[in-house]
Amino acid sequence: MGHEPPKSAASSFLRPLIALDATISLSLHTLTRPIAPRSILLLLEFFADFRFTFPVLLSLFFVTPPSSPLRSHLLLPLLFCSLIDLLFIAAVKFLVRRSRPVYGNHGEYNAVVSVDHFSFPSGHSSRAFFVASLFYFSRLPILDSVPDLKSRAHPSVTALIHRWIGQDDIAAVNLFLFLVWMWALATAFSRITLGRHYVLDIFVGACLGVLEALFTLRFLVFQLWS
Repeated sequence: MGHEPPKSAASSFLRPLIALDATISLSLHTLTRPIAPRSILLLLEFFADFRFTFPVLLSLFFVTPPSSPLRSHLLLPLLFCSLIDLLFIAAVKFLVRRSRPVYGNHGEYNAVVSVDHFSFPSGHSSRAFFVASLFYFSRLPILDSVPDLKSRAHPSVTALIHRWIGQDDIAAVNLFLFLVWMWALATAFSRITLGRHYVLDIFVGACLGVLEALFTLRFLVFQLWS
């Protein structure tokens, strides 16, 4: 009479966790899919895609004057972190190899490499959260750049900003950072509504994005709170 191999403690712990994750994810997907505009969800997916973000960041880096604090304290970390995120998320996906939810329409998502077909962790979530984190940690350089940005902006844009914010640059920057964080949260949650990922994929991806931002800033020897 054969004997089944003993189950490891890790396997016994992960199996119910993964089952619970799948159940919650399906419930959220079923609940939000009918009410969330699909065009907005796909737009969020597009804006957080590496094929869109990296060329945009690279272009902004080269058109920004070398003397601007935005170039060294924001755009350079964003570019560096984009490459770290691309390699790290791909490596984790390759090692874990979790399948995407079966109820998602993955045929409409154009994967570039084979690891994009795996679900854990969410690369869109990690990308959105490292972008939001780097903007947050670069708050002071952004504030320092506001006068220069105002001088370069079109008068109608400046007038619109003053109409809503007034002359308070701090309030304007805080509002901008709030909107960036809302974009990151909306992007992460949209992955569940689209059926691209499970909740655990999103949570781990978001946490990795914040850690990647911190690592990037430390590696590039930037002072976060100076």
